[in-house]
Amino acid sequence: MKRLVSDERGVTLIEMLVAMVLAGIVMTGVVNIFISGTRAGADANTRLDAQQGVRMALDRLEYEGRCATIATLVSSGAGVAFSLPAWCSHANGQVTWCVTDGTLTRYIANGCTGDGEVFVRGVASDTPFSLPATASGDLPQLLVDISVNPTGQASTSATLTDAITLRNATRAS
Repeated sequence: MKRLVSDERGVTLIEMLVAMVLAGIVMTGVVNIFISGTRAGADANTRLDAQQGVRMALDRLEYEGRCATIATLVSSGAGVAFSLPAWCSHANGQVTWCVTDGTLTRYIANGCTGDGEVFVRGVASDTPFSLPATASGDLPQLLVDISVNPTGQASTSATLTDAITLRNATRAS
Protein backbone atom coordinates (compact mmCIF):
# COMPACT_ATOMS: atom_id res chain seq x y z
CA MET A 1 0.00 0.00 0.00
CA LYS A 2 1.29 3.36 -0.98
CA ARG A 3 1.40 6.22 1.55
CA LEU A 4 0.63 9.75 0.63
CA VAL A 5 3.11 12.48 1.52
CA SER A 6 0.45 14.35 3.41
CA ASP A 7 -0.24 11.23 5.54
CA GLU A 8 3.21 11.12 7.09
CA ARG A 9 2.96 11.66 10.81
CA GLY A 10 5.51 13.88 12.56
CA VAL A 11 6.06 17.07 14.45
CA THR A 12 5.84 20.42 12.80
CA LEU A 13 8.39 23.13 13.39
CA ILE A 14 5.85 25.22 15.34
CA GLU A 15 5.04 22.29 17.64
CA MET A 16 8.76 21.72 18.23
CA LEU A 17 9.31 25.41 19.10
CA VAL A 18 6.34 25.46 21.49
CA ALA A 19 7.67 22.34 23.25
CA MET A 20 11.16 23.86 23.52
CA VAL A 21 9.82 27.15 24.94
CA LEU A 22 7.75 25.29 27.55
CA ALA A 23 10.72 23.10 28.48
CA GLY A 24 12.89 26.24 28.77
CA ILE A 25 10.40 27.89 31.12
CA VAL A 26 10.23 24.78 33.33
CA MET A 27 14.04 24.40 33.36
CA THR A 28 14.52 28.08 34.25
CA GLY A 29 12.32 27.60 37.31
CA VAL A 30 14.21 24.46 38.35
CA VAL A 31 17.59 26.16 37.92
CA ASN A 32 16.42 29.15 40.01
CA ILE A 33 15.38 26.80 42.80
CA PHE A 34 18.80 25.11 42.76
CA ILE A 35 20.62 28.45 42.75
CA SER A 36 18.52 29.72 45.67
CA GLY A 37 19.27 26.53 47.61
CA THR A 38 22.98 26.85 46.92
CA ARG A 39 23.01 30.48 48.09
CA ALA A 40 21.06 29.61 51.24
CA GLY A 41 23.52 26.81 51.98
CA ALA A 42 26.50 29.12 51.47
CA ASP A 43 24.93 31.75 53.77
CA ALA A 44 24.30 29.11 56.43
CA ASN A 45 27.90 27.88 56.20
CA THR A 46 29.27 31.42 56.45
CA ARG A 47 27.07 32.15 59.47
CA LEU A 48 28.11 28.87 61.10
CA ASP A 49 31.80 29.63 60.52
CA ALA A 50 31.37 33.09 62.04
CA GLN A 51 29.54 31.67 65.07
CA GLN A 52 32.19 28.99 65.59
CA GLY A 53 34.98 31.56 65.38
CA VAL A 54 33.29 33.83 67.91
CA ARG A 55 32.55 30.90 70.22
CA MET A 56 36.15 29.72 70.11
CA ALA A 57 37.37 33.27 70.80
CA LEU A 58 34.90 33.70 73.68
CA ASP A 59 35.94 30.36 75.18
CA ARG A 60 39.59 31.45 75.18
CA LEU A 61 38.72 34.96 76.36
CA GLU A 62 36.58 33.54 79.15
CA TYR A 63 39.34 31.16 80.23
CA GLU A 64 41.84 34.00 80.46
CA GLY A 65 39.35 36.38 82.08
CA ARG A 66 38.53 33.94 84.85
CA CYS A 67 42.20 33.55 85.66
CA ALA A 68 43.00 37.28 85.46
CA THR A 69 43.55 39.42 88.52
CA ILE A 70 42.87 42.69 86.66
CA ALA A 71 41.01 43.62 83.48
CA THR A 72 41.48 47.05 81.91
CA LEU A 73 39.59 48.45 78.94
CA VAL A 74 41.69 49.51 75.96
CA SER A 75 40.56 52.21 73.50
CA SER A 76 37.21 52.82 75.24
CA GLY A 77 36.09 49.20 74.93
CA ALA A 78 37.66 48.22 71.61
CA GLY A 79 39.92 45.95 73.62
CA VAL A 80 40.56 44.50 77.05
CA ALA A 81 43.91 43.84 78.73
CA PHE A 82 44.25 41.08 81.33
CA SER A 83 46.93 40.76 84.00
CA LEU A 84 47.44 37.04 84.42
CA PRO A 85 49.24 35.76 87.53
CA ALA A 86 52.09 33.26 87.34
CA TRP A 87 49.89 30.39 88.53
CA CYS A 88 47.68 30.51 85.43
CA SER A 89 48.46 27.33 83.53
CA HIS A 90 48.02 28.68 80.00
CA ALA A 91 49.73 32.10 80.13
CA ASN A 92 51.00 34.78 82.48
CA GLY A 93 51.81 38.46 82.31
CA GLN A 94 49.81 40.73 80.03
CA VAL A 95 47.35 39.49 77.39
CA THR A 96 45.27 41.94 75.35
CA TRP A 97 42.26 41.23 73.16
CA CYS A 98 41.50 43.93 70.57
CA VAL A 99 39.05 44.64 67.78
CA THR A 100 40.92 46.48 65.05
CA ASP A 101 39.62 46.95 61.51
CA GLY A 102 36.91 44.33 62.04
CA THR A 103 39.28 41.67 63.39
CA LEU A 104 39.38 40.25 66.92
CA THR A 105 43.02 39.58 67.75
CA ARG A 106 44.82 38.31 70.88
CA TYR A 107 48.18 39.87 71.73
CA ILE A 108 50.65 38.67 74.33
CA ALA A 109 51.45 42.23 75.34
CA ASN A 110 49.94 45.25 77.04
CA GLY A 111 48.40 46.84 73.96
CA CYS A 112 47.06 46.19 70.49
CA THR A 113 50.29 46.28 68.51
CA GLY A 114 52.73 43.71 67.26
CA ASP A 115 52.09 40.17 66.15
CA GLY A 116 48.86 38.75 67.41
CA GLU A 117 46.71 35.68 66.95
CA VAL A 118 43.65 36.42 64.82
CA PHE A 119 40.51 34.73 66.12
CA VAL A 120 37.60 36.31 64.20
CA ARG A 121 37.27 38.42 61.05
CA GLY A 122 34.22 40.45 60.08
CA VAL A 123 33.59 41.84 63.57
CA ALA A 124 30.85 44.48 63.37
CA SER A 125 31.16 45.66 67.00
CA ASP A 126 33.71 48.46 67.39
CA THR A 127 33.58 48.38 71.20
CA PRO A 128 32.42 44.92 72.36
CA PHE A 129 33.97 45.09 75.86
CA SER A 130 32.71 46.86 78.97
CA LEU A 131 33.47 46.76 82.70
CA PRO A 132 30.33 47.78 84.60
CA ALA A 133 30.47 49.12 88.14
CA THR A 134 30.81 46.34 90.68
CA ALA A 135 28.64 46.17 93.80
CA SER A 136 30.39 46.01 97.16
CA GLY A 137 31.65 42.51 97.93
CA ASP A 138 31.29 41.27 94.35
CA LEU A 139 33.98 40.24 91.91
CA PRO A 140 34.33 42.43 88.81
CA GLN A 141 32.82 41.25 85.54
CA LEU A 142 33.77 41.82 81.94
CA LEU A 143 30.78 42.10 79.61
CA VAL A 144 31.32 41.02 76.02
CA ASP A 145 28.80 41.81 73.30
CA ILE A 146 30.30 40.92 69.94
CA SER A 147 28.57 40.94 66.57
CA VAL A 148 30.10 39.34 63.52
CA ASN A 149 29.01 39.87 59.94
CA PRO A 150 31.58 38.36 57.56
CA THR A 151 29.72 39.15 54.32
CA GLY A 152 27.90 42.36 55.18
CA GLN A 153 24.53 40.68 54.58
CA ALA A 154 22.02 40.56 57.41
CA SER A 155 21.50 36.82 56.87
CA THR A 156 25.10 35.98 57.87
CA SER A 157 25.37 38.07 61.04
CA ALA A 158 25.81 36.50 64.47
CA THR A 159 25.83 38.11 67.92
CA LEU A 160 27.11 36.55 71.12
CA THR A 161 27.09 38.04 74.59
CA ASP A 162 28.81 36.88 77.75
CA ALA A 163 29.53 38.06 81.28
CA ILE A 164 32.94 36.88 82.47
CA THR A 165 33.64 37.00 86.20
CA LEU A 166 37.26 37.70 87.09
CA ARG A 167 37.58 35.03 89.78
CA ASN A 168 41.09 35.99 90.90
CA ALA A 169 40.39 39.71 91.11
CA THR A 170 39.97 41.66 94.32
CA ARG A 171 36.37 42.02 95.46
CA ALA A 172 34.89 45.51 95.31
CA SER A 173 34.80 47.33 98.62
